[in-house]
Amino acid sequence: MLELRSLRHLVVLARKLNYVRAADELGITQPALSRSIQALEQNLSVKLFDRNRGGVSLTPQGRIMADRAKLLLFDAEDLERQSRMFATGEAGKIRFGMAPMAAQALLQPILSEKLKNTPAVVNEVVVRDVEELWSLLLFGEIEFFVSPNRPLHDLSQAHVEQLGEFPLSLIVRAGHPFLAPAPEPARFPLLRSTWTGVLVPNELEPIILGPPNVIEDFAVLAQLTLSTDALWLSSAFAIRDKIEDGSLVEYFRARPRIEVALYTLKRRSRSPVAEELISACHEQVRRLAMEHA
Repeated sequence: MLELRSLRHLVVLARKLNYVRAADELGITQPALSRSIQALEQNLSVKLFDRNRGGVSLTPQGRIMADRAKLLLFDAEDLERQSRMFATGEAGKIRFGMAPMAAQALLQPILSEKLKNTPAVVNEVVVRDVEELWSLLLFGEIEFFVSPNRPLHDLSQAHVEQLGEFPLSLIVRAGHPFLAPAPEPARFPLLRSTWTGVLVPNELEPIILGPPNVIEDFAVLAQLTLSTDALWLSSAFAIRDKIEDGSLVEYFRARPRIEVALYTLKRRSRSPVAEELISACHEQVRRLAMEHA
């Protein structure tokens, strides 16, 4: 079995072509370097260097072996560097999930920061309903997920972290009939991004026309709300940009707030990359709460 130490001795001696200078660079004695090269030649059954009074020269086979050894040492150093980055969360790959509302509120600021600070980390994000996210977590296809809706399952296998609360808001377009000084009684279709967990507040029943329309794509929900008189049950946290520019209006805020939680499996240890992202989720929810306050 070849040792990286012996290959390093070969590469340095091939570059210096002098035992004394090569041993000095390696921090070992000249006899120790001679023994190491001899052992390597015996191990490979190949003569690597010609030795004579004029000094040391590489054999044709030795030159080939020295070139290959350079590549092996480079790969080994790169592997060591990558492992250090994995251990500190500076590199790696992670796959996690978010429910649509949570993704809209949290993903962009979190991933913007991560892509700037840890560009070597590969992020794969699955945006699904909470029931699908739960299945993906159980089968080990994602490391964690964030959702404002609680899975309708036995959660004894899961570790649940409360990230914070989102306001539950009824969103309408600017110019909606409800915003008139004296609106007439009317009922309108309801839009929402998921069907589980968060119930429609009772006080909204008189103005809702039929069961909710469930659409998981937030961009489509925003466009529908902007272009129709439909009511959107969501959170101001998830569409704060459109509320700030005045195109959408938070018409009503329900008394119950939405508890947003992060789910991991108890039996699965968290990777350093996951720990960094989970910490970022906590920080972003705190930041939203402070901005909202």
